[in-house]
Amino acid sequence: MRIYFNELIKAIFRKSTIGIFIALIVLNGVMLYVNENSTDALYTPKQYGEMYAEISGRPAADVYTELCDRKTALEENDSDLVQLELTETVLTEVEAVSGYDDYLSGIDERAKKMTAISIFSDPDSFSYKNIAKTPDDFAHLKGSALKVSPSKGVDMATGFLPTDVIAFLMIMTVIVTIVTREKELEQLTLSRTTFKGRASLGTAKLFTCFAAAFVALVMLYSVNFIIAYNTYGFGDISRQIQSVLSFNGSNLRISVSEYFVFFLLTKLIVYCTFAALIYLVTAVSDSAVKVYAILAVILAGESALYYTIQPTSYLCPLKYINLVAFADTKQLYSEYLNLNIFGEPYGYFYIFFISVIILLTGFSVCSVVIFAKRGVIRSRTRRISLHFPEIHHTSLFLHECYKILINGKVLFILLAFAALVYASYTPIKERFYSKEEIYLKQYILKYEGELTEEKEQAIALEGKALDEYDTSGDEISSMIKMQDLAEKRSAYETFKKYIDYLKQNGGEIVYDSGYKLLTGDESAGSKDTTMALTAMAMLICTLTYVYSIEYQTGASVLLHTSLKGRGAVFIRKLIIGILIVTIVYILTYAPYFYGVLKAYGTREINAPACSMEHLKGFSISIKAYLILLCVVRFFTLITAMLLIFFISKKAKSFIAALLIETAVLVLPLVLYLLGIEVFKWFGVNAGVIGNAYTSYLSFFQ
Repeated sequence: MRIYFNELIKAIFRKSTIGIFIALIVLNGVMLYVNENSTDALYTPKQYGEMYAEISGRPAADVYTELCDRKTALEENDSDLVQLELTETVLTEVEAVSGYDDYLSGIDERAKKMTAISIFSDPDSFSYKNIAKTPDDFAHLKGSALKVSPSKGVDMATGFLPTDVIAFLMIMTVIVTIVTREKELEQLTLSRTTFKGRASLGTAKLFTCFAAAFVALVMLYSVNFIIAYNTYGFGDISRQIQSVLSFNGSNLRISVSEYFVFFLLTKLIVYCTFAALIYLVTAVSDSAVKVYAILAVILAGESALYYTIQPTSYLCPLKYINLVAFADTKQLYSEYLNLNIFGEPYGYFYIFFISVIILLTGFSVCSVVIFAKRGVIRSRTRRISLHFPEIHHTSLFLHECYKILINGKVLFILLAFAALVYASYTPIKERFYSKEEIYLKQYILKYEGELTEEKEQAIALEGKALDEYDTSGDEISSMIKMQDLAEKRSAYETFKKYIDYLKQNGGEIVYDSGYKLLTGDESAGSKDTTMALTAMAMLICTLTYVYSIEYQTGASVLLHTSLKGRGAVFIRKLIIGILIVTIVYILTYAPYFYGVLKAYGTREINAPACSMEHLKGFSISIKAYLILLCVVRFFTLITAMLLIFFISKKAKSFIAALLIETAVLVLPLVLYLLGIEVFKWFGVNAGVIGNAYTSYLSFFQ
């Protein structure tokens, strides 16, 4: 027990750990508040609470009728848009409460209808069994008396996924302090000669990890619940959970207060599972780079499975028996879901707990066993390494190159990254999602270039030709022609709007589908963010070693006392760093640029950038704008490199530097990817996400 308390004090009560915890807790609260108050809703949380204070406690049917009348009156007057939107929001929530009995009856009716359809009628199929099982799972909820009460507070307190990302970082901070940091300092060597050896120490460290999970849960969700309560309130917490709109489809008969308790207990189990996994990885890995890389690969793989596999796919167990799915604890209680396990429908609620307990037990046992059995002093083993002919020289630059690229394994990391980029490269193909897009491209290519009076007249004639379009024929051919006409007309109207834009803002007629993908348009999706994540992760893996190794080996003392130990060494490290940044930049962005330009072409690349609506106001050419965008991104990565150098020097520990750099450079990108728009402006993000210039322009308008 004394070992456990010593480990606990050493891990959690260090000044650096306390500082990181306070910073992350504040960050979580700020993000939650900003995210809730940066929505497009016209009404304020205060107005939402006031309306519920007026209607709470009354029969749902009466409130529903009253709100319907109020909505009708507001629509007729068309004067108070704020009250109209607020009324519609509350009406949606009240409608789910007042119509809950009809919702349950509808489940029975839909089940009967769906099993009668031929594609679902096979009694041995998963679909049939799943449909037939659903009414029985909801039968015990019939006759439930739901109450009118606010829903948003419950959702806000328990549905903020970035809180779990921050909790992961808090847990990881503690674990790397008590395992990886001690490996760096070779302190674990002493445990071999102690009375109880490494098994007791390994167990104590495991329970310290669980304590860190508990502390993270209590601190983060205390903030979440306080902010949610003060923003929206929770209403009557004794009411049935189905009274909350997002939980209307749940088949659990529990109250809101019981949900809060079960949610926190479930979240604690999940956080302990995260802690056991991180502990296992740190026990297995000999270096901080391996810890970072293994965890990054695991999280990236789990995220890819969770966000790409469809719920109806036969691979759905990989989607839901998944660390990312486990983090989304609210979904476990708010949604009814059966998984297809060998053709049989099994409730996700039970599978979740069985899976988490198995993983928690497995990770815990394996981590302690590996920690206890893994030796500290190893005999020399043959490793794959590069052997260079001995060249005697005093070149500081070459010594730095060897130390960083070879000893620091940076060259191997870059070669592995290059091989991965080459192996995963897939040529981009131009895609059309409708015939309308094909017709629109035809219009643009037909009239591309400078907009003249002759072209305007010809475009007007195109509209007249559509008015005279012949749709005669037999019934089938006439319907086909009418459908074709509708698509052509829709494409023509879109083209006309584009022409009107060019008349007002200048520019030329340009087929810009490819250029939009490269300049941060909405059509590019999250590609810029994922590429930025890749680049930042690679920079952290390759550049953290540059300065942290000097403090880890004690060479920093020599650098500070020698004639050229500071400026000269920094210049050489800077040159090497810029070369590494250049390689990472090319490997990250060049394949995508090449693929897009090859698929969509470079037609009218010298046209003004304002020819594209999302670049309104830029008179330079598209080519110049692309070059400028590339230059800005490159110098943004240079800035990130300097920030990594600074953090590495101040942290004086490789694993500590990795954690801080991840929090500063990677976490904001992840949070932006999760939909928190404000993080587009955090740190260096604006330089690598989407279109930096239009972002700043729209921000200050």
